[in-house]
Amino acid sequence: MRHLIKSLTKNVIIGFSSLLFVTSSFAFDSLSEATLKQKGMAFVQATEARLQPDTTVADIEHYISLLSDNFIDEYVHYQVTFAADKNKLRARLIEKMNSEISDSKVTMQQMMVGPNVVVLKLKQLGQIKPVGQGDVIPMDKVSVLTLEFDKNGLISHIRRHEP
Repeated sequence: MRHLIKSLTKNVIIGFSSLLFVTSSFAFDSLSEATLKQKGMAFVQATEARLQPDTTVADIEHYISLLSDNFIDEYVHYQVTFAADKNKLRARLIEKMNSEISDSKVTMQQMMVGPNVVVLKLKQLGQIKPVGQGDVIPMDKVSVLTLEFDKNGLISHIRRHEP
């Protein structure tokens, strides 16, 4: 019995020490709330900049610079995931520059932050006529996005929750 108690005590101490180490390590790697809020706002501004009639390649490069080299962009509702290929993303966004966009506005309605995570509720208004399509598509949608950041403060995972 004494051996069992000693063993159990040792396991509890090891478990607690491991938990303390993991928590300390996690806290060390976490970005501050102020930094996360700033990065969330930077993402919103970069998103809006790349959706303007006068979008430039520099706007697209700035947007891409917010992403880690191994980022994941997930459209949860559609069960579609794009994995880390900044060159393909750049090409896709540059191609979209040929779309006719007018009156585009992206505004943040809410922001919540957690350990290396920013949750955004965004409102997007505007009109777009995609390349090769004849109809203008009105944009009036609310989206919820989850941005996960790596230890370098770059976005490693975007989860887009939109119908």
